Formats: sequence, structure tokens, C-alpha cells
Amino acid sequence: MRRRTSRLGAVAIATVTALLGAGTAFGDTFYVYEGEDFGYIGQDHKYAGVCDREYDGFNVYVNFKRTTPNTVVRMEEQNGYCRSSTTGTYSIYTLQTCENRPLVSDACSSWKRHP
Repeated sequence: MRRRTSRLGAVAIATVTALLGAGTAFGDTFYVYEGEDFGYIGQDHKYAGVCDREYDGFNVYVNFKRTTPNTVVRMEEQNGYCRSSTTGTYSIYTLQTCENRPLVSDACSSWKRHP
């Protein structure tokens, strides 16, 4: 009986992890992926960044929507590294990660909103 209870507990933990593992807890850094590349918003919504992890020769960029004024800011990484920056006076909650492909349309994630 004890072995069965342990097994059911392990299955429940694995199921919850699989269902919730792709997101972030409230207050954590929030990541949005396009392939292996990603953009992120810091936990305080006052800094953001972009990371190029594919080393495929295509730049990666992130579009961030500021809360006020309702503007979109683009941050691009061209060298296969990560870049971060403060967002200025206004918080950001929404972002989109894209890979810049010169001869075809860019590959972009959908817009995602951090709670």
C-alpha cells in the first residue's frame, strides 16, 4: 500500500510539473521563446532582455510593449549573446521574441503577457 501511494504521489508531482513547468510563477523572470532564442521581462517589470542561443547567423530581437505611453520598443542582439536593458520610467508586461531572417518573413512568437 505504501509503495502504491508513493508511486501515485510521484505521478501527481510529475503531472503538475509538466503542466506548469512551461510558465513562471508570479514575480519571477518571464521568458518567451522562439526556437532556442528567447526574450525576457524581469520580475519588477523594469528590465528586459534578449538572448540568441541558436548560433545560426540570424539576429534575434524582442518587441516590448510599454504600459504608458502605449509604445513598442525593439531590442536586438546581433552577436550570438544576451543583452539586457532597463525599460526606463514605464513598466513592460508584454513581449514578443523574433528571429530576423533577411530573405523570408521573420519567425516570431505570439505576443505574451506577464501577469
